[in-house]
Amino acid sequence: MLEIHYYFTPILDRMETFDQNDWYLNPIVTLATAKALRDAQDLPKDVRSLNACYDRLEKISLDFLTVNLYGRKQGRLYLLLLQELLEESTILDYTGQLRQKILSKIGVSTADFLEYRSFAKKHLSLMLQQFRKYEFEGAPAALIMTEEECLQVENCSHNVLQNYLHHIEKTA
Repeated sequence: MLEIHYYFTPILDRMETFDQNDWYLNPIVTLATAKALRDAQDLPKDVRSLNACYDRLEKISLDFLTVNLYGRKQGRLYLLLLQELLEESTILDYTGQLRQKILSKIGVSTADFLEYRSFAKKHLSLMLQQFRKYEFEGAPAALIMTEEECLQVENCSHNVLQNYLHHIEKTA
């Protein structure tokens, strides 16, 4: 048995290959991740931009988790489409209209989406508690659990982690 929980920052951590894995994707919303996102997108280094990035990051994370309730493949598809649409813009361009466009493409109705929103809020809170429990300082981070042990990995991109896991599978 191998179970992987990957803590990531939507937008900063590219997700092209994740649709091939059965990992549990856990978006992280902290001021540190919002600051990293603000700086990566060359937004003004002020409190207003930091708060706007935090707000959008939280909305994106909640939207991802809400869609993820329809299935992990749907959640991954949501992230892939979101990242594709935001490639030429910034996180501040994430609006209800953009969310609706993605929901339409993946076949999720707005009414159903809104119905599951409260579950996603609770789930995000639990993920952040788990992230703090393991004393992670930043994303991306991962928990790799087997029947015998639990390995914590921090500041490791999903490509490096994927290569490591592929190597383990070959040598096991």
